[in-house]
Amino acid sequence: MTTTPLSRIETAAKLQRLLIESSPLIEEYTRELCPVCTDVCCRQKHGIYRERDVIYLKALGTVIPARDPARPLDGPCEALGQSGCAHPRWLRPFKCTWYFCEPIVLAMQERPQRSARALTAVM
Repeated sequence: MTTTPLSRIETAAKLQRLLIESSPLIEEYTRELCPVCTDVCCRQKHGIYRERDVIYLKALGTVIPARDPARPLDGPCEALGQSGCAHPRWLRPFKCTWYFCEPIVLAMQERPQRSARALTAVM
């Protein structure tokens, strides 16, 4: 089955809405845990846009953020700032968007179930 350009655009728009709606729920955890992390997982190599990221962003008509090819791949991501990622969740590579480190997963399990249900309901 091939995807028509219109259905690709519609799918990308739905995914963008999902990411926008889920972001505040995920940020409840990242806002608390990421600033005190001693083993930052936001590495340059994870912030590289891959083929599926490019297809998604092009379907949205969005310009793909430029990356500095001179930065060390194992170094901190160039989009990582004092308050987390400089890019909104919907603009990040999928690898960044959907990765949850062990401390975040544990925090999700320890919080009241209503928090997890809210996130699940959006997805």
